Amino acid sequence: MISLEVIEREISELEAREASYKVCERLAWLYVVRDHMLPPDVSRTQSLHGSEFLELSSGVPYPALMKVLDEHLEAIRVLYPKTYASLLDKIRELR
Repeated sequence: MISLEVIEREISELEAREASYKVCERLAWLYVVRDHMLPPDVSRTQSLHGSEFLELSSGVPYPALMKVLDEHLEAIRVLYPKTYASLLDKIRELR
């Protein structure tokens, strides 16, 4: 069975390429498969409202957003280890 991680990785790789009909067609199918693999209450394309972060990140490709967050969370881990640990605990609870 194909995992969500494999699909996300392939989407990220295709989004980095120059757009062509073939790339767009492949991306469209991968988006559909990914969205069907997600729980019903989760959508990578839903519009988010609230904080400045939510407004800015709404509609950004998920792999690109996660890469930016991952880079900055490393700084949080070093500077604020308790906050970082608390954040990871909250994410674990969501699973």
